[in-house]
Amino acid sequence: MKRFKSKITAAQTQMDQTYLFRMGLQLMIIMVKAKLEGYPVGKYRKKAVLENAAWIHKNISTINILIPGSTPSDHLFKERVRLLSVMASAMFSEDYPLGIHRREAVLDNIDSIIKTFFSNQDFSIYHRILKAA
Repeated sequence: MKRFKSKITAAQTQMDQTYLFRMGLQLMIIMVKAKLEGYPVGKYRKKAVLENAAWIHKNISTINILIPGSTPSDHLFKERVRLLSVMASAMFSEDYPLGIHRREAVLDNIDSIIKTFFSNQDFSIYHRILKAA
């Protein structure tokens, strides 16, 4: 019997750092928003967010991000992402007081990142997924 399928090249199966960065940033945004909404944080979610935030903070300066309408190395965007990774690490660590001003700062930072990098994506569906998990 013959199998009919498309031939996959090595270039199609490899994930580059930009793709991993995009997925990691999405995960961090979703988890931070879930924490702000009061969803429970288990040890696996906490570990995933902390590892993800550390990876993003470490690699943000070496990743070439192409944002429509800006330069390839948009400094302000990278600093916002770096700030979000620090905020996420602090929020998911033990005994972090989250007052109204810090909460607003985190949400403003997330909104700015979403408008810049994820302008055509809807994050509202993820709240229903996290509620079920």
